[in-house]
Amino acid sequence: MESIHNNNEGFTPIEPDIYEKLNWNYDLIVLCLEYIRSEIHTILETDKIDTFLISFSNFLGQNYPAIGIRNKSNIQEPINLDIFEVEEKIEKWILNVGIENLKYKAQNISYVNWNTLQNLKRFP
Repeated sequence: MESIHNNNEGFTPIEPDIYEKLNWNYDLIVLCLEYIRSEIHTILETDKIDTFLISFSNFLGQNYPAIGIRNKSNIQEPINLDIFEVEEKIEKWILNVGIENLKYKAQNISYVNWNTLQNLKRFP
């Protein structure tokens, strides 16, 4: 795991364990990540972070969707984002919701598709 310092302004990428479960269907992954992103303040029990969908590129040059998080720029006391704790909380939440229920809950939300996210680099 590494912070992104190029196009994504210091985000830390969050890559939930859903890619294989969603058959590497990037549009479906983006949809489910957007639903997770919409719930992340509840999952992490904080409103002191900004979250975005990001088009992330790993060290192998592979590009795929992820959630980018960072401390809000306007807060006086930033929180320490322990990436392992963040990922653990998100994974537990996904397990509790279930992958089929996640797909069901996500189906009626507005989102951008994978091609659009690749062009934008982050959303919103």
